[in-house]
Amino acid sequence: MKMSALVASLLLGASLAFAQAPTPAPGSTMGKAATEQDVIYEGELETHIAAGGESTGWRLRTRTVQGQRRFIEVLLTAEVAQGVRANTRVQVRGAMKTRHYAERGDVEVLVARSVIEVARTR
Repeated sequence: MKMSALVASLLLGASLAFAQAPTPAPGSTMGKAATEQDVIYEGELETHIAAGGESTGWRLRTRTVQGQRRFIEVLLTAEVAQGVRANTRVQVRGAMKTRHYAERGDVEVLVARSVIEVARTR
């Protein structure tokens, strides 16, 4: 008897928890798609090594509106990295994610979905 009462209360609690969770409307971009919007950056692709080897191995050098250098760490998968060369002006499409490193802490990383070579810089 106690077991059935316990199971019933657990089921009731679970159903109430799910009843309060928002359900996405048809055609909405709620959930994973909303947090992973594609961004496009253009700049010079460079090899890069950080303290303790904590890096993706690649970074994109861009310029701000004021002309200052800005570096974006880029994560290239094996498929995307095929044919990619360092010191090349590229256009990178992907999603920004936070990656945690032991020494560097949280780092914003551009997870590349595609890389298009625009021009060779060196």
